[in-house]
Amino acid sequence: IGQLQSLRLLLNVIGEASRSFNMAEGGVEQDRHYIFGQQISVEEDLAHEFKGHRSISILDIPNLCLHSSTGSDRTRNSVSTSICGMLNSGLGGTVYLGVTDNGIVRGISLTRYQKDHIEASVKWTLDKFTPPVPENRYCVTFVPVSSSKTHSIQNFKEQPIDSKRREQPHHVGHPNYCWCDLDASALHSLGKMSMIYVIEIHIRPWDPHLMKELRNPLYSDAPPLPPLFLNEACGCFVRQTCRQPRLCLEDVRSLLVHRIQEHCYLKLSRLHEQYELLQQMAINHGLSSDISHQKEGKNVY
Repeated sequence: IGQLQSLRLLLNVIGEASRSFNMAEGGVEQDRHYIFGQQISVEEDLAHEFKGHRSISILDIPNLCLHSSTGSDRTRNSVSTSICGMLNSGLGGTVYLGVTDNGIVRGISLTRYQKDHIEASVKWTLDKFTPPVPENRYCVTFVPVSSSKTHSIQNFKEQPIDSKRREQPHHVGHPNYCWCDLDASALHSLGKMSMIYVIEIHIRPWDPHLMKELRNPLYSDAPPLPPLFLNEACGCFVRQTCRQPRLCLEDVRSLLVHRIQEHCYLKLSRLHEQYELLQQMAINHGLSSDISHQKEGKNVY
């Protein structure tokens, strides 16, 4: 019973993550927005993670967030750690940037250029994973944040966009300010405010039928299990409730053994159900005596 309940929970998580990803990828609910200060409708769990910053890669974390002389301990965890954990769980999920740990919407002020920077940073970081994450496994959406329930976001107008300047490459993978951040700071000093967004990074659940390119070509008969990714710092993380611990080599081995055993158990269960169905069909057709002889190891033909 406990295994069935766990299986139902995992199926619900996968179904919710799939719906969320498909809606984001298809542009559904384009008028959706958050209210500043509202309590978000989901909690941190296997498929949801809240971040109050936009440091996508470990290399994006500012030096001020290091609180030791060696720089090994950080007061801020990168978004890539959560993404890696959701990828390795196989269940997918969504990372919300601009939401506090207790689920309060604060948003992040972004210009159009900074939104391009976020998308470029996500792609650059996930390309540094081992193996690189295919683009069909993730998507990034920017959900506007309104100041109140009565305030309409449709009245807000973004600053004019220079198409040539938008083609300028962004500086990703380091903690220094990019040119788009300096541009936003200059606009703010002139009293020109940018729109506030909650950034949603959606991770598609593992589907062996849609993601055959990640299978090892040397082992075509390998079970269709989700691959394990290493993040840009060669760390392996797996999502567990609302955290993602780093796995050592022995943890990885144990995880793979568990997944293979679970896969084989489910496969044997399906074969057993098919066998019982065929056995019942044989009995209905008057072949029960033949089945009993076969069980005794006798050749009835």
